[in-house]
Amino acid sequence: MFLNCNVAQKQQMDVWFLDSCCSNHMTVNLEMFSSLDENIKFDVTLSNDSKVSVMGKGNINIQAKHGEKKYISYVYFVFGLKHNLMSIKQLVQNGV
Repeated sequence: MFLNCNVAQKQQMDVWFLDSCCSNHMTVNLEMFSSLDENIKFDVTLSNDSKVSVMGKGNINIQAKHGEKKYISYVYFVFGLKHNLMSIKQLVQNGV
C-alpha cells in the first residue's frame, strides 16, 4: 500500500525527522544553536543527489523528559535544507 498526503500547512522548524541514511544531524534553523563554529564549511550530497552547503557545526540545546536539559552535538547548519534531520547512524555511534 502506498499513501501520499500533501497538505498545505505551516512548516514547523522545531520538528526533527529520523533519517537512517543521513550521516550527521542537520538543520537550517540558525536560532536553534547554542554554539556554532561558522568556520566549518563544505558541501554535502543528499539522498536525491542534490548538493547543499554546510555553513557551520555546533550544539543545540533541547529539553528532555521531566524538564531535563540536554544538548545535541555535532549538528550541521545547512543552508537550503527543508527539514531538520536527526541521523540514526550518529545516535548509534554516540551510544544514545
